[in-house]
Amino acid sequence: MRPTADTGALERLYGADVPPFALLRRQRPGAPGPAPVELLFGAVETAESIEAVESVQTVRSPDGRGAPGAAPGPGLLALLPFRLLAEHGLPCHDDGTPMRVLRVREHHVLPEDAFTGRHAPGRRPLEWQDAGFTTTDAQYEDLVRQFVASDAARGGLNVLLRRDWTARLADFRPAVAVELFRRLLTTESGAYWTFVVHTGGARPVTLVGASPQGHVGVEGGRVVMNPLCGTYRRPPEGTRAGDLLAFLADRKESEELAATVDAELAVLCRLAGPGVRVEGPFLRGMAHLVHTQCRISGPAAAGARETLARALFASTVVGSPYARACRAIHQYEATGRGYYGGLLALIGRDGAGEEELDTAAVIRTLIVDHRGEARLSVGATVGGRSSPEAEAAETRAKARAVLSALSSDAPAAGPARTPRARTDPDLDAAVRDALARRHAALSSFWTRGAAAPPMDAAPVLVLDPGGDAHTELAALLHLVTAVHGAAEVVRHDAPGVAGTLVRHPAPVLLASGPGRPDDPGCARMAGLRRTAAALVRERPPDGRPVAGVGLGFQVLALAALPDARVVPRTGGTGPAREVEVFGRRVTAAFRNAHAIVSGPDGREVIALRERAVRGVQFRPESVLTSDGAGVLRRLLG
Repeated sequence: MRPTADTGALERLYGADVPPFALLRRQRPGAPGPAPVELLFGAVETAESIEAVESVQTVRSPDGRGAPGAAPGPGLLALLPFRLLAEHGLPCHDDGTPMRVLRVREHHVLPEDAFTGRHAPGRRPLEWQDAGFTTTDAQYEDLVRQFVASDAARGGLNVLLRRDWTARLADFRPAVAVELFRRLLTTESGAYWTFVVHTGGARPVTLVGASPQGHVGVEGGRVVMNPLCGTYRRPPEGTRAGDLLAFLADRKESEELAATVDAELAVLCRLAGPGVRVEGPFLRGMAHLVHTQCRISGPAAAGARETLARALFASTVVGSPYARACRAIHQYEATGRGYYGGLLALIGRDGAGEEELDTAAVIRTLIVDHRGEARLSVGATVGGRSSPEAEAAETRAKARAVLSALSSDAPAAGPARTPRARTDPDLDAAVRDALARRHAALSSFWTRGAAAPPMDAAPVLVLDPGGDAHTELAALLHLVTAVHGAAEVVRHDAPGVAGTLVRHPAPVLLASGPGRPDDPGCARMAGLRRTAAALVRERPPDGRPVAGVGLGFQVLALAALPDARVVPRTGGTGPAREVEVFGRRVTAAFRNAHAIVSGPDGREVIALRERAVRGVQFRPESVLTSDGAGVLRRLLG
């Protein structure tokens, strides 16, 4: 299957019996000039899971590499609904939205002006009927207030809460979707993917969107992710220098992006070998909005399909910490998300015949069913310091950005036009400086992409405290192997776990996780306290330290300090604070909802070093922790 440049293939999209198809413009970051448009025709099937999808076959040469004559290009395009989170044991409303797979039979590559230089036959003005949000601004603001007042928000949880805009489109058909795609090409820029996907059949579903968010990809032997968070609303007259610079300096915005990067690192480190690296932040400018994003990557450890199955979904559309954000969505959103927050995933072969993967998050996307019922879901990332009014305004801006592009009478020719302020060299320099300062604030371990040392030391034994930790341990393990060597994980409820830890001939590390460590009604916490007490009491102080981070630190502190007690963490300071740890000043990322205090004045205990028992309250693996590798090295050394 080789790509063609047959513009006559377009005429098939305007007929009476249109087969399943997709139109994609995939604009890679940093690529020069506008990307071409890919037109895919094929057959649509449904699948129960990603694992059930038949692999894209790659022709192999005797040396195991792709055959030189293997045709590159896309093999399948999968539409992954949000409910697939249940495959990971995570809560979500199961609305029955099917996973659909377009098995590609034809692949055409067309210039952009094949669309922007023409109108659809029989083109008519777009008429929205019964259009509007299903909830009022006041109702959405109340939802945000409820979350901001929760213990979860005070404990550092960030979650994307959605609202829906709905309408009816009379006489909707594939040709209308192609016209909407043309309008997006002409009026919007900066999208990672601009697309139409039409499933065909008796009850077709059509997706039309311009997503700024790529999720996970496999390219050139590396797995790549592009976490995006933070939104500056561009005024109609163009960028205001002061407002843009204030946005880049906003601590809330930078911490939300860092939390998103942390969540994606936890995913990436399960998919990649040593040498994970964080780049950015960068700006992704669109017609009406500007976002901040980073690029994280590492050597791929699995094929495209396995990588995709293990990477669901982008934390940008969920929140962080990930599993707790899923529970919050399940609690605060009353209905399922359908395809919103899911993925479009393109799996194919590169020029060497090796599998490659490219994905886009299903956001900024209008979804139209066979009756012409249309839904556009938008959301804002809400945290403990969110303003309900500002978050509601953000959802309106995101909806307006899509609807204005789809509804405008876009010009019939010319490249995509984005309203921009006149080029200002001073502003450009100021933006570069602001981004450089934010980059410098990130952990040097991740920005330099440090590799793991030789694995000649006895492995560190890491205690998984349960709860959500299985989704968050990977980044910590990556850091452990980089500063010490091999690491092995043991669950908190494994038989004889306390004895295993006491006898281990190398350092022991109690990892972080959710929950209050002195909760009397939680069997998991009671077990963790017993294990910590056994380690403090029985572990010999012979150079094999017992260390803890986050929750692990808290249970060790309760066992080691006779007057230690737990109090709710006070809000208002944000997750990143400058503290002194073992005689050094570091910027540290705090995620727990509770703190350990000690002494008659109730001073917070940030770090602990009592004989062989050591620990820190914060998360050394976070990109916000300035010397996380150094802190962990001192804990384990």
